[in-house]
Amino acid sequence: MNSVRRLVEADAAALRVLRLQGLAENPEDFGAAYEDEAAWPLARTVDSIRALRWFGAEERERLLGCVSLRVPEGAKLRHNGWINAMYVTPAARGAGISDALLDALEAEARVTGVTFCKLVCREDNHRARRFYERRGYEAYGREPASIVVAGRGYVGLEMAKCLA
Repeated sequence: MNSVRRLVEADAAALRVLRLQGLAENPEDFGAAYEDEAAWPLARTVDSIRALRWFGAEERERLLGCVSLRVPEGAKLRHNGWINAMYVTPAARGAGISDALLDALEAEARVTGVTFCKLVCREDNHRARRFYERRGYEAYGREPASIVVAGRGYVGLEMAKCLA
């Protein structure tokens, strides 16, 4: 991996390809659906890059992983940062990319005044769950049928980490 950086509008096409790959490979791990995002115009990905803080890990200018941070605008909620869309290609897993992406996201969260990062992880995704726990995230709730894929409900494990 060469670097992790904040993604910009010019990265929209590469981000779209990476997102669709993740949604196709692991539909039970994301709130978004492949069918929905595949139908969206590229402009919608550009809008997402503008609205959220997206980070990408790349090697030789090819995206290998991504994650986004959403910070609510309201005064009572902006201390929360929501981690979404964490994905690393299968071939790149185990190389520290997830750590590098989360390092960049948490640094950005701190700069923006976020004191709690939150996420939802599929309860039976043991690899992801161990990763987040190793990074200091603790479970604080369970959401039955957090998402439903092909008629099956998956439990979402709500996790948080204090950054202060």
